[in-house]
Order: sequence, then structure tokens, then C-alpha cells
Amino acid sequence: MLAAGDPSRLPAKVAAPILEHVALIEETLTQRAYIECGHPAWSSLPFLLRYFAGRVRVVHLVRHPVTTAWSWVTQRAYCDPMGPHVSEKVLLSPFDEGVQFRSFRERWPGLTPYEKALFYWAEVNAFGLQLETTASVPWLRLHFEKLFSDDSIDALLDFAGLRDGLTRTPLNDERAGIVDKFHAYAGFWTDPRAIVRHPEVMELAAVLRYDPLAFDEGSLRRRYGGV
Repeated sequence: MLAAGDPSRLPAKVAAPILEHVALIEETLTQRAYIECGHPAWSSLPFLLRYFAGRVRVVHLVRHPVTTAWSWVTQRAYCDPMGPHVSEKVLLSPFDEGVQFRSFRERWPGLTPYEKALFYWAEVNAFGLQLETTASVPWLRLHFEKLFSDDSIDALLDFAGLRDGLTRTPLNDERAGIVDKFHAYAGFWTDPRAIVRHPEVMELAAVLRYDPLAFDEGSLRRRYGGV
């Protein structure tokens, strides 16, 4: 969808599940509001904004590039497959049609999975920033790290039109400390400061109001490396 821009330009077999999903959204909208979540939807946004023109708004949720990249690596993104029968999980590469950061092509063979995941972070978020400037739809950008603060929750509820009739109960301290009980780990570690090798990522992080080197390597290693 990143290259095609519209299911009509895709092979019928590839387009079918997209069109089926859109039909399901249409059916749902006859009864209630609908929220589409998840990273696979990003490259379909231009098509969805056209298809649902006048009925759609976008929340762009951003997260620090280093933690995002390591989180993807724990899901085996860009890692050697676990066995010969398993294919490598390549989320996106600089050789795909429609990408912005083709400058990664020459570097690609020598990059670690973590660095390749940084490319993915940059590509998706740059895509979002570009689309925000061209799409005439309500658009809200929030930082993942502040998502559950009162200000962000209030902004999100107002933006989504969900405040009326909604009672929000604050989490107690015990529940608020539970983020993810099912951690996955990379099982290896590389220097997260390798982000400085990629000026495209560094510059985009600054645009999104992140200090790309603001991280605690020890904490990162314990949480994501598992080593």
C-alpha cells in the first residue's frame, strides 16, 4: 500500500483483505464509532482518508526512537530467523517503493537489527509528518511516554469526542505500575548510541521533540536485551 496508494493498483488477491476490512468498517459505522489501531494501518492512511473523507480523524502516537527500535527487535524484526522454515521479519526496507530515506540503501548490509528498526521508526514517522501537512483532516499528535498523563488523556478524549457521558477513574498505584506482564527480549545487545550514525533519525527525533541520546543504557539493556 505504501507504493500503490490504493487497493485498485494491487493484485486482486492482495487487495481483497483490504477491501473486506474497509467494508467491515463501513458496516460498523452504521451502528457506532470505529477506531482503527495498530502499526499495519499506517501505509493505508492516504487511501483511508480519501475513502472515509469527512468521517475520519487521525491520532499520531510517537515514541522515542531508541526504545521503539529495541521493542521491535524483541519481536524479531530484522533478526535472523529462528529456523530455516521461518522467513526474516522485514517490516520495511530502503529498497521498497515509496520510501523516503533511500540514503539507508548503501548502509543497509552492515546495519544491526536495531539500526534497521531505527530506519523503520524514521520512515513511519516522517510519513506521518508529511501526511499531516497534506491531509485536510483533524490531526492530533501525542507522545507515548506522556499518553496516560491527565493532559494527554483529556486532549485525546476531547479530540475523539468521547468526553460526554464518560467517567474516568484514576488507576491506583498498584495497577498503574503494571505495563506489560509478558516481556519479550532480544537475547543480544548492541550499542544504542549507534543512532548517531544515522543523521536522518537524529534530525527527525528532534523535530518530534525528543533528545535521541536521552536514555539509560543499563535500563534499556535489562528491559529489552535480556542479557
